[in-house]
Parts: sequence; structure tokens; C-alpha cells
Amino acid sequence: MCMTLFLGRISCLRPSLPLNQTTPFASSNAPTQPSPPNAQFAVHYLVESCGLSSDEALKASKYIHRLKSPDKPDAALRFLRDTGVSESDIKTAVLRHAGILCSHVEKNWRPNIAKLQEVGFSMEDISGIISVNPDLFGFNFVSKIDFWMEVLGSVENLSVVLKVWRGGLIARSLEKVIMPNLSFLQENCGLSTRQIVRVIKSSPKLLTSKPEFVKRVPERVEELGIARSSGSFCSALIAVSCMSERTIDAKLNNLRNIGFSQEEVTLLISKAPLLLKISEKSMGRKMEFLMKEAGCDKLHVIRNPFLFNCGLENRLIPRNLVRKLLMSKGLPVANLKFASFARPSDENFVEKFILPNEHAIPGLHRAYADASAGKIEGVEFFNNSIYS
Repeated sequence: MCMTLFLGRISCLRPSLPLNQTTPFASSNAPTQPSPPNAQFAVHYLVESCGLSSDEALKASKYIHRLKSPDKPDAALRFLRDTGVSESDIKTAVLRHAGILCSHVEKNWRPNIAKLQEVGFSMEDISGIISVNPDLFGFNFVSKIDFWMEVLGSVENLSVVLKVWRGGLIARSLEKVIMPNLSFLQENCGLSTRQIVRVIKSSPKLLTSKPEFVKRVPERVEELGIARSSGSFCSALIAVSCMSERTIDAKLNNLRNIGFSQEEVTLLISKAPLLLKISEKSMGRKMEFLMKEAGCDKLHVIRNPFLFNCGLENRLIPRNLVRKLLMSKGLPVANLKFASFARPSDENFVEKFILPNEHAIPGLHRAYADASAGKIEGVEFFNNSIYS
């Protein structure tokens, strides 16, 4: 069944949480109130029943500081342990949000876990989800799982979504929020099912925000010079949705400040819009390195924008040292452009540039490994060999 048809019949689902309704313990960011007298009961309970240290229990107890009876948390812990959730995952979950201990077993825990098992999750998978996103089990999400399985297409993709609470993707109303935004991204932005999945996994904000915001994002992308028919349009949506217009303008201005013309900025962003997510400081440092140390001209950088996504200390600098050393020895492979050195995976780089030259430069492999790990011995080896 195609996703569009599935969206058409999803209205038969029972109503979801309205936008202004929080989950039972969604107020974790609210200002901490003075602890009532019975807060010590919660601390004691967390130490004795969950294995938390006194300091851990004190921090975690703010979510259950009104706890007066052990009945509900005892029931939750007993159910989780009997179901197969590991002790370490229970402890991690409680540390993240002890409020899960007050979630109702029969209304939330049991039906949610049963549904996840029904669609293909192992108990080990579910245990892991509980540990990283305990907030999810503060409400009953059974009615939404079939929808998200249809949209995402696999247990693996759904697992990624269930582990991310930001934006309350699963808690949002399907009818009022999720479905209209999905339809807009498909029909007005031309995103394929595969691209929709990528957006959901990378930028859930595009699904959970008000429609007015979602409609503004592609307009802003087009203002950057990226057409909806462009292959980079989906990446641009993801990048732009994660930041304010003021932040985007600041990043564009930074690119101009480090040496790119307005035309070059437009070309660079159209080729690699995710560059907008890189900090101005990191961008400036890498540009300075590429121009001064690696000897790249702006055209080479524009043609290879992936260079900005590479780590400076653990990738660009060590590989440039290898390139300089090979050049100093007159080896022909050194005539390649810098991007040819920076692009390969570490394994492929070693196979192509390190191992074939180890006989001519003894110690090259070890020195490259040391330099990539930030060890001064590796850098000194290259500097001594290049300038000797």
C-alpha cells in the first residue's frame, strides 16, 4: 500500500494527544519546586528498589517527589523485570526520568510493549528503547504504531524514531499535525517515500511543527537558490528546519567573510546545504587550513564541499601530512588533488596511500595512525621526514 493511500484511511484511528496536552511526565524542563517533606521517601525508594546511589536518587527524585506509596512503582518495576527489561536499562531509564515508575502498567506499559513485540521488536530492542527514551512510555501509543510502521517501512527505522523524543513525534496528533505535514512534504515538495523517511529520522521538527512553519521552510530553501527539483532539496530542508533565519543569515555571512563571493556561496550551499549546520568557527578553521596548509584553491573547495564535513585534527591534517611526505619523496601518487586524499574511508586510505609506500618510508603506517589519534609522535615523524 502506498503511503498516500495509507494517510487517507488513517482517520479511523482514535484521537491522539492534542497539541497542548502533555504526557504524564513531560514537564521535566519546568522549574524545580522546593521538595516537600515526603521527598525523602522517593530518594529512599530509588536507592533501595532501583540501585541508584544517594546522589543519583536525589537528582532523579524530583520527578517523583510527591510519591507517598510504593504500590505503583513496585508494580511498574515488577512488570518490567518479569517482561525481560534488563536491570541496567531500568536503572538508566530511571536516571533519565524516574517518572516512568508512575506510568500505569495496564494502560501504558503492557499494551505498548505488546504492540512493539507484535510488529517485530525483540525484548532486547524494547529494553534499549526504554533506556534511552523512557518518556515514550508515559502514554499509550498503540494506535500509532501501525501508521508509523507503514510510513517508515521497517522495524529498524521505527526504532530510530522511538529512541528520539525531541519534538514529541510519536505523541503528536496524527490527524491534526503529522498527516497534514506529511502530505505537504509529498505533494508540494515532491519528496519520495525514501526522502520522507530520511526527514523523519534527521529532522522530526518538519513533522511535529505547526503547518505554517513547515510551509515556510521550502520557501527559505528556494531563497537560498535551491529548487524543489534539485537533488539537494531534501538535505536543504533538513538543514534549514533546524535553525532560525537569523542563524542561517549569519552562516551565509560567515562564508562571505572567509573568502567566498555571493555567487560562490550560492553554488556551495546548493551543492551541500548541510554545510549550514557546521559552526562558523569550524568552517573558518577548515577553510584556513585548506587554503594555507593543503594548498587548495576556492574552486577545488567548492567542487568538494565534503571537505568541510571532515574532521580537521583526525582526518584533514594527518592526510595532508601524508601527502606532503609523499611529495617530498617524489612519489607520483602525491600529484593527486587534496580531495583525493581526504575522500577515502580510513581503511581505503591506508590501502591506497600507506601500505604501498611503507617500504619506501619505514614507519609510515604507525606514524599515520599516531597522527590520526592526535599523538605528537606521529606529527613529529612527518615533520622530521618532510624537512630532513
